[in-house]
Amino acid sequence: MSSSVARLVQEALSHQHAGRIGIALPMFEEVLRLDPNNPQAHFSLGIAAYQHGDIGPAIGHLQKAAKKAGKNHQVHQLLGLALLNAGDYPAAREALKKAAGLAPKQADIHAQLGDLYRLDRRPVLARQSFQRALQLDAVNGYALLGMGQLEVTVGNIDAAVGWFQKALDAGKELPAVLHALSMARKYDEVPAELATIESLLGDGTPRAPLDQSNLHWAAGKIHFDLGDAGKADDHYQAARKLRYPPFDLKAHEERVTFMKEVFDKAFFESRTEMGSDSVRPVFIFGMPRSGTTLVEQIVSRHSRVASGGELAYFRHLQEDLGLKAAPSAALERRLRELEPKDFRKFARGYLSVLDAVDRKAARVTDKMPHNFEMLWLMSLAFPKAAYIHCVREPADTCVSLLSHAMSPAHNYAITQETLGRYFQTYVELMEHWAKVLPVSLYELSYEKLVESQETESRALLERTGLDWEDACLEFHKGESPVTTFSNLQVRRPMFHSSIGRWKKHADQLGPLFEALGPLAPKTD
Repeated sequence: MSSSVARLVQEALSHQHAGRIGIALPMFEEVLRLDPNNPQAHFSLGIAAYQHGDIGPAIGHLQKAAKKAGKNHQVHQLLGLALLNAGDYPAAREALKKAAGLAPKQADIHAQLGDLYRLDRRPVLARQSFQRALQLDAVNGYALLGMGQLEVTVGNIDAAVGWFQKALDAGKELPAVLHALSMARKYDEVPAELATIESLLGDGTPRAPLDQSNLHWAAGKIHFDLGDAGKADDHYQAARKLRYPPFDLKAHEERVTFMKEVFDKAFFESRTEMGSDSVRPVFIFGMPRSGTTLVEQIVSRHSRVASGGELAYFRHLQEDLGLKAAPSAALERRLRELEPKDFRKFARGYLSVLDAVDRKAARVTDKMPHNFEMLWLMSLAFPKAAYIHCVREPADTCVSLLSHAMSPAHNYAITQETLGRYFQTYVELMEHWAKVLPVSLYELSYEKLVESQETESRALLERTGLDWEDACLEFHKGESPVTTFSNLQVRRPMFHSSIGRWKKHADQLGPLFEALGPLAPKTD
């Protein structure tokens, strides 16, 4: 590195440390123009991208920094967190374990490893990592929060509340802890933590958008439980604006139109016997908050079924094939040129993922909701698999999405208008798939499942090709960790309170109903 580049790096760092990020970042970009492999510039740009929510660029910069700054534990730690955010658990585990090896007494790294194992549905390793962190720092906020979240995933709600309270008493990770605590409790009177939340929201302290949004999510949940839907919706709206980046509705609608044009009936009629004969996959999909977690818990209580949770295989494949990008002639040509060997390769790769879940299980569930976009490929790769489409009253589904802190990838829920239009586009795509796919989709109504649990559960098991087992009625006793926002609901017997929830918010839902159009409920 030349002396001029070194001086520029130091100057940029001085601006960064002083909080003048707008000045520092262009300087680091200039450093990379002069020295493309400069580790400090890649690290600083990676930090900025990560904090801004641009996970792809963050990973790219941090991977380059890690190659040059191999013994800097912070580089590997942040790379691990970025990979974790992207859902690449194996790579995240490698990076965080390297960071822990370089800095074995850093409690935060062990706690972050615990969070990785929790999300990867490996509760024993998660508990060990959190306990290691607490041995190093008895009031480590990440570990106290993580232990509580771990207890929620395995159904120990009272124990979870205890861990959240410990973190709250220690004053650690307050926004995230208050949000987690509000989700774990049901309020019938004003709790002490509401005053804490309101104090933090009004104290004028600059906070990261995620922290500020967590406070609003928590306040919204408490006000909803107390029956004040108006205040709840105000907080939920503020949380979404902080949580989600803008959503390009026009680009999404163009993508879906492109998919319907390319994947027409002729596309499938000319592509038969291209994939695997395996019947192992049980695909459960639909809009988030439509009952996919509940359905998976019912199926996975069967003795011959393993729970795979939300497997990211087809999401990553979608990105690899370019289907998240703008439509183009080149993309259409690439999709049409896929050969039988490609589909067999996709199928082998997916079956190896199922083997990693449970090599012996006759069936393995995959409840990634947005797999509904990839049904064209899934149906060709696995023509004999089970396809379960979960549906729920659109207004209830949307209200649930509007009031839960989904990942930034669900930014279509940023406003009532974008969510309503997105839902319409989803319904239109599913109607298209029903006409053209070479497989049969089994549509399962959440409302019918709640009203007629045994009848609908028996039909569901029959659809998967499995004999009935009574254990499937006791879905709430399943031992598989549940890491989605339905983790609390599926630990209780079937309940009816989530049906018609939209009615409590009806006065605030005018924009949603207009955007839903014919899918909106009749309010008169």
